[in-house]
Amino acid sequence: MSIRRALLSASLAAAAATFSLAASADGIAAKTTRIPAEARANLQAQIEAARASDPAAFAAVASVRMHRPEVYKHFRNPIPTAVSRELRGLGAPALMPMLQALAFDAPERGSLTDAEWDALAAGMLEATGTLRDTRSAPVLHVVFESDGLRAPVVGAAARALGRLGGDPELALLTRHTGAGDARRMAAIEGLGQLRRIEAAQHLAGLLQGSNDEATAAAISDALGKLGSSWAWKALGAGAAARGLATREVCARALVGGLVRNQGAARTAARDGLILVEHPSSGAMLQSARGTASADAVKAIDEVAPRLAQAQKPRR
Repeated sequence: MSIRRALLSASLAAAAATFSLAASADGIAAKTTRIPAEARANLQAQIEAARASDPAAFAAVASVRMHRPEVYKHFRNPIPTAVSRELRGLGAPALMPMLQALAFDAPERGSLTDAEWDALAAGMLEATGTLRDTRSAPVLHVVFESDGLRAPVVGAAARALGRLGGDPELALLTRHTGAGDARRMAAIEGLGQLRRIEAAQHLAGLLQGSNDEATAAAISDALGKLGSSWAWKALGAGAAARGLATREVCARALVGGLVRNQGAARTAARDGLILVEHPSSGAMLQSARGTASADAVKAIDEVAPRLAQAQKPRR
């Protein structure tokens, strides 16, 4: 064997060993082997191709600072919450570096506390979700169902799944909204990001059957976000028109929640109605007023003028 061939063989062996180590490593929020084999191989290939074409993006993601105490402790509110904003500023090229860190090759943790480590994972999940790139789906699904993660990370994964908004994400989130499910509250929050009528209908059914104030408040909050008039308008005129039916489902459910519930759940229903500001909300409130209890009538009379004000044309 020539020296050149021997060197080439050694290089290939080293590369194979490196790839094997990367493939068997785990990410910040998921074990690599939990990702289905075909999806895992595809993602690994895409990550390596992205690294070869844009190494600066990987360096930028590796250099995020907002979760590090030497940075965030100088904030007016010294908690590590700005990671998502920092990563969103990197744009679409950050997707593959973030997926690598989340599920394939976690960076060194060093002395980071649980809160700081979670801030990094949650920030990456939030930034990934805002890209709405279906290539992130295998990682997001696995992270959401991974054991041992703390609430901020699970919640961020749920919201990212909601922003993807496909049939698999709808099925996954609805599956975890049953009473007693450890991921229930996160799944409800995720459905609030999933702008489809099926998500609104599912949340409406949950609110109708909820007797727990905290859960009813969370469902009402999700309905408000799902039906938010501003969020639908941001998707464009066509989407805003198509979203009217979805917003109607949200508004009708929230009127029912306002009448039936009290305390934090009623407050969340009121705030949700103002966010949704569906054209029929006023009529729904007046219809409900006729059979409502005295305290519910008072709540209706308080929210109706605010809703009318919110619905006035903006100059």
